[in-house]
Amino acid sequence: MGIYDREYVRVGPRSSSGMGAVRVWSVNTWIIVICIAVFVLDGLLFGGGFVVPVNMGDAWVEGATPAQIERARPVTTSDRQGLPASRSLRGARAVPLIDPQTRQVIGERRVYDMPPLMAVLHFSTGKAFLGLEIWRFIGFQFLHGSVGHIFFNMLGLYFFGGLVENYLGPKRYLAFYLTCGVFGAVSYLLLNLLGNVLPFSLPGLLINDVYTPLIGASAGVFGVLVAAAFVAPNAIVLLFFILPMKLWQVAYGFVALAALNLLLSGHNAGGDAAHLGGALAGFYFIRHTHLLRDFFDVFSVSGRRSKARPPRGPTFRNRKTPDDTEIDRILAKIATQGLHSLSEAEKRALRAATEARRR
Repeated sequence: MGIYDREYVRVGPRSSSGMGAVRVWSVNTWIIVICIAVFVLDGLLFGGGFVVPVNMGDAWVEGATPAQIERARPVTTSDRQGLPASRSLRGARAVPLIDPQTRQVIGERRVYDMPPLMAVLHFSTGKAFLGLEIWRFIGFQFLHGSVGHIFFNMLGLYFFGGLVENYLGPKRYLAFYLTCGVFGAVSYLLLNLLGNVLPFSLPGLLINDVYTPLIGASAGVFGVLVAAAFVAPNAIVLLFFILPMKLWQVAYGFVALAALNLLLSGHNAGGDAAHLGGALAGFYFIRHTHLLRDFFDVFSVSGRRSKARPPRGPTFRNRKTPDDTEIDRILAKIATQGLHSLSEAEKRALRAATEARRR
């Protein structure tokens, strides 16, 4: 997809127009660069033979005793003949587990052979929640499984991330992006847990294994897309570079397709569960941007103290002043007529408002 008036998404302090836009090394650019670097590095390591076998859970035969389970170990190539070999599963291997004393097969272990970074950072209900590996709520957002996967996610960030970053400022934009990704993981986790715990099935529940990997920036990208539709709902977007549509129509159209696929348990329903979580977070936090202020402060003592401070002044969308109303008018004018339609006075006003928000 492409923006009809590309310069609109470049609004910021250093563009050639004098307005400037997201700087060359904006937060949005850093996210794109890091995602690409992680993808390339993991691909090189995997292609060079650096493979990490990741334990995706053990299953035991009926009647296996606790003592046998305690002694169990995977079958290896050094074991004598007569023991079963690993069998292939979808995207994984099933490795027999034996009791070394009795040489009896008492279960099997599901193993995914992953690139190193993916092994450490991917998200799954079993690893992140049951295993308390909470860093995976953030890490999975920078992983991708194929060239097409990363291409379309980075394309979405390229076109819409700059617009949202200019509205929020760099620090809040990073908090916003990561929050949308976390909510995507939480949405996936809850639907996956319910799908495995409830004794009945409901549309939208994920009954796949709790160790099924979840990767990708899509949850954050959906949040950014929904936020962009709030900031500039009437901006014209070329859907698939062909069909002109308003930005809000594109954003909520993609959200509706994700919801439909999830309810129908279609292909990549788990991914769409994360997409919807990210979209819902984006819809909420772009309207309550003050909640993003302390995202990083929770990790520091000074941040805990800052919670006693009074809230900052009004944003462009809360408790409007005459100046806020003027900025909204300018943004609406950009959305409908393009950046070139602004007078010098309007450009100065928007530049001053952007700098004030950053400070």
